[in-house]
Amino acid sequence: MLCIAVNCTSGCQIVNEIPAPAILLSVTVNFTTFAVLQSAQMLFNSIGYLFFLPLTVAAYYTLPRQWRWVLLLIASYLFYAFWNPAYVLLLMASTGVSYFAGIKMSEQRSKPARRPYLFLALAVNLGLLFAFKYLGFFTGTVNQLGSIFGFGQIVPYMSLLLPVGISFYTFQSLGYVIDVYRGSAKAEHHAGLFALYVSFFPQLVAGPIERARNLLPQFREVHEFNPVLFSSGLRLILWGLFKKIVIADRLALLVQPVFGQPEYFHGIQVVIAMPLLMMQVYADFSGYTDIAIGSARLMGFRLSPNFNRPFAAKSIAAFWNRWHITLTTWLRDYVYFSLPSKSGGRVKSWKLNLNLIITFLLVGFWHGANWNFLAFGLLHGIYMALANIFKPELTKFNQISGLARFPKLLSAVNITATFFLICTSGFFFGQHPFSDSLTLIRNITEWSNTSAALLTIVKNNDFLLGTALIVFMLWFEYITMEKSFKPRFQSLPVSLRYAAYMAMFFFMLIFGIFTRQEFFYFQF
Repeated sequence: MLCIAVNCTSGCQIVNEIPAPAILLSVTVNFTTFAVLQSAQMLFNSIGYLFFLPLTVAAYYTLPRQWRWVLLLIASYLFYAFWNPAYVLLLMASTGVSYFAGIKMSEQRSKPARRPYLFLALAVNLGLLFAFKYLGFFTGTVNQLGSIFGFGQIVPYMSLLLPVGISFYTFQSLGYVIDVYRGSAKAEHHAGLFALYVSFFPQLVAGPIERARNLLPQFREVHEFNPVLFSSGLRLILWGLFKKIVIADRLALLVQPVFGQPEYFHGIQVVIAMPLLMMQVYADFSGYTDIAIGSARLMGFRLSPNFNRPFAAKSIAAFWNRWHITLTTWLRDYVYFSLPSKSGGRVKSWKLNLNLIITFLLVGFWHGANWNFLAFGLLHGIYMALANIFKPELTKFNQISGLARFPKLLSAVNITATFFLICTSGFFFGQHPFSDSLTLIRNITEWSNTSAALLTIVKNNDFLLGTALIVFMLWFEYITMEKSFKPRFQSLPVSLRYAAYMAMFFFMLIFGIFTRQEFFYFQF
């Protein structure tokens, strides 16, 4: 009927029989489709999204309440279909099985009776995730081991094209299913709203990983146009685009060559590349999150925060409480707390530390099916376990050395040490071969041409501008965290506020990198 409303050539009688909301919905979908076709992918930093988002928001506020979830569901599937239409079937399969499992579990009174449906949802969702994300890694590893022990190829090597966002929507579906199984959430009986919960386009491909208790009830709320919420959403989108296009993609110009050809970089070059990598990933991923939260906020939806100034963390544990918060809390609630930690009725510290290492191995493996990310997760798990083991000794050292008497100095030392540990794990954060990580670690010890290399770096305009932008980003996010910032900013004359927005916009146009680079976390 939607296609008929737009494409009918037999007269106006058929069109008149279709409700006005359906016509508006149809026109919106078709115009959005046309706009999307003008860009290669539906990236947040693409021309396609520049058309897609305003049209969707305008249609959302125009349609009656009962039609809005239909619009958002169509828009979300259209958004995802543009990456690869065939993979919409995977999204539907994950959604359908999780919905069915939730309904069936809600009909059972005991956990043992719910368990078969939980296992069904786990098997299907994790099975799809394994097949499309990890199958190539496992078959390749088995064959490598076979070669080492003289067996040759043991199994056929199989690797499938990774569907964008599969790690995110799989975890979101599983979180819902586990909550229903535990009785901490009620099953959603509206199939359309549940499908929208899994596929809501602002956070579909790279999070935040939403919980059902936060997002599902919002789809039943009537969202009237709120100028304050709308303007805050626009500000977040502008800031997220600035971080992505101006900061992250510029830093990528400096970082990508180091990981692309590690044999040519040594000493100071590698030392500088590590913090630049972490800043690039942060600007990229937090920029995406800002755009996602801002896009949802335009329509009155509130997504969960995913970052909270992570580089101000005073420990690795505090860093993960501030970085990719929705993933960390998901693994904490559904993995870490589920691992056995008691022996003879008593909690064993060594088991808690082992559970930390296991959990962070999963953090690494969630990011990617390669040895790099496993090493990244293992390293962070070991850091946290060692911090727990040596906490009494560190406390004594701070007292004996006198650092405890200077809280600000101690905080600065802890922040610096934490950032150093984060940067050391950066060797393994990426899809580059594991051998390249080892090459960089080996090359960092070679300092024979340091003066010339440093001179070349400081003369690089991208490095100078990138460094200044990092300082600006960290400073800006620091001052905006202060409670007094927003009232002070809002009290400024409208002309000054809009001048600040326009300055950021024109700075983005002048210094942005417009080469259509994907967001870093789309590969997960």
